Amino acid sequence: MNWHEDDERDAWTMRQAGTDWQRIGIEMGCTATTAQSLAAAYERRTDERAAREQMELF
Repeated sequence: MNWHEDDERDAWTMRQAGTDWQRIGIEMGCTATTAQSLAAAYERRTDERAAREQMELF
């Protein structure tokens, strides 16, 4: 299955809301491990974007 950025964000959002990985996997039609990987990819991607866009303070 091809996953999209929206899937990564959805997995991350559900986890932030307190949903366990097993349940997230069921909701998304994947394994808990895949759901965890999707959320990690989202977090990594958004952290990288924030670092690039961070303006220098000093």
